[in-house]
Amino acid sequence: MDIVGDVSVTVDNPSELLAWANVLSEPTILAWRGHVSGKRFVHVTAVNGTNPIHGRATAALRADQHPQFWKALLPNGDLEPGEELSVTTPQLAQAWEAMPIDIPPIDMSE
Repeated sequence: MDIVGDVSVTVDNPSELLAWANVLSEPTILAWRGHVSGKRFVHVTAVNGTNPIHGRATAALRADQHPQFWKALLPNGDLEPGEELSVTTPQLAQAWEAMPIDIPPIDMSE
């Protein structure tokens, strides 16, 4: 199946966004805050001309749900509402690596 047109997806985790950044050719990556809502987002977008997508592919992450990733990604730790900042794939990777791994404790009493 080929898709002709633009495709947008919402991802739940910074690792998924990083995967998109590594798969898309020459991606543009922006961290930005909504003008009115002030909500935080990071998106990866690129024009793709090969199968299966012929058009622009965009993956977006609601960064408010990942405050440690957001703070690690930005030099000043945050943006003002309406502000945007271009970031690179290596910066995404560094922010992901800075996130703590939350492993739930194992109950050995049973």
